[in-house]
Amino acid sequence: MRLFVFNVLVFGALMLGWVSCQEYESGTYPLEESTVRYEGTLYDYLADKAAHPDVTYDSLLFLAGRLPGLKDSLQKRKEVTLFAVTDQSFRLAFDGLNRYREAYGKGKHLGLEDLLIEPFTVVDTIVHQVSTEDNDTIYITRHYDYRHQLDSMLYCYLFDGRYSMEDVLNVGATEVPCMSYGHLMRMEVGRGAASGAEEVGTRYMRLIETLDSKVTSTWVKAEVESFDIMANNGCVHVLSDGHEFGFNGMEQLFYNYGNEKTKK
Repeated sequence: MRLFVFNVLVFGALMLGWVSCQEYESGTYPLEESTVRYEGTLYDYLADKAAHPDVTYDSLLFLAGRLPGLKDSLQKRKEVTLFAVTDQSFRLAFDGLNRYREAYGKGKHLGLEDLLIEPFTVVDTIVHQVSTEDNDTIYITRHYDYRHQLDSMLYCYLFDGRYSMEDVLNVGATEVPCMSYGHLMRMEVGRGAASGAEEVGTRYMRLIETLDSKVTSTWVKAEVESFDIMANNGCVHVLSDGHEFGFNGMEQLFYNYGNEKTKK
């Protein structure tokens, strides 16, 4: 009997096919506004409900307490740019994920807590009959690390360096590696149309997942609702509630959660 062993890194395979559709949020462009100064760190700003009474960041704060290094990045690291994801954006992402799982019978509804489990491995055994007297046994090992996947999604909103709207406006758009993982995200600033004329309307800012593609129709765009909130250790741009956390990637990465040992 011959023995074959294969290792499959599920995380890498899923990330390659992360997203194939475009997101473009509804709503108006942000109003012109002057820079806001906040006396405290980025973490302090998120936790200070009086500083943003109409917006909550409980999901971000929860993850800052659970994902290694995230709180330090927001509190101790110098010169950081954060595109802040609101609780509503997390709700949109999990609503979409759970509708998909329900439609395909994939099990219970998921929340952030579910994705923070420890990494684990599943070994599948496949017996292939070569002849009446000889079999091939194949072991396929699959590694799952949902916490790492969630962490990598979150760091797409965090960047080393202070990128104000004016900084990005000076170049029109720029691709910047996200903190920790180095994945390139696109920051874009411009002006909308006014009275039929292009580039004379209200200024806008976007964070864009390009999927490493030059085909702009596949890009996933997140609109900035308010910008240039300057904390002591960096800059905050608040994303629109219409943005779905993860740039539409939740279904692809987590749809099969809880079914890893089930034959597909």
